[in-house]
Amino acid sequence: MTTSAPTRVSRLRTLGIAGLVLAAIGLGGGFVLVFGWSIDETHFDRPSAEFDAFAAEIAAMPGVGAVEKERWVEAPAFWSPVSSLRVTVERSGLPAVLEIACSSRNADPIDWGLVVQTPARAQVWVFADRTESGCPDFRLDVVPTVDAVDRLAPGRSIQAAVWENGRLSFSDLLDGRAEVSSMIPFVAAADDLRGAAGVEADREIEISGPQLTAVPAPGESAAYAALLRTIVDEYGVTEFWDGTGGGTPIDGVPRTQIRGDPASADAVEAAIRASGLRLADAPVVFRED
Repeated sequence: MTTSAPTRVSRLRTLGIAGLVLAAIGLGGGFVLVFGWSIDETHFDRPSAEFDAFAAEIAAMPGVGAVEKERWVEAPAFWSPVSSLRVTVERSGLPAVLEIACSSRNADPIDWGLVVQTPARAQVWVFADRTESGCPDFRLDVVPTVDAVDRLAPGRSIQAAVWENGRLSFSDLLDGRAEVSSMIPFVAAADDLRGAAGVEADREIEISGPQLTAVPAPGESAAYAALLRTIVDEYGVTEFWDGTGGGTPIDGVPRTQIRGDPASADAVEAAIRASGLRLADAPVVFRED
């Protein structure tokens, strides 16, 4: 009989420990769940009548074909909503969309994306850095850039952007059928494209597509385009990758990578060496078709 009280205490202690263990497991499971949401950037909808009304106003504007909207939060910052708008608009309606974007008084920052359909049936994709207020920052002059792409790439889908490293980029990564030659007009117009985008004349520029990456230095556009025409038309090159495009090689040495007829490898390399371009002295890696 004298052991009943200690037994009750022991049982209570055991139950308490078990409860703490279960709570810890629950907290641990919750942490794992939130961590998983953070890793895969799971979106949790946070509707807003104000944001919905703003999106509807844009959708009703002349020339606007579609508006995709989303307002959400992500783990762990459930208290900080993010709003996103993707607007498909004809070139004729572009200035008005840019104007209303600048006049927005939406309470949350908006992540903007525009797909502009041009008279020559090109599509120009531009995306803006998220801003707390004021005009969305596309980091380039949108209207003249769209007009330049319309002239150079009728019927093509081109993304125009300024990357984090400051490089101006025109990318056709949607058309897997495109050949190297299809992007040569962009290379030839590289100096003019800098002007259209409103960036400095000495800004780095990258022209890329499924089979091409070209990074002509300022003043090199004509000579670079001439080199590409030579090695494509005369020597049958099917892929060309300027080593200064993309990431930095492990050893820090940019290499020009080329795919084509191996019988033309020496002639292609000789043309590159004689081009006088910035890449003329870079190592050349030739791959067979």
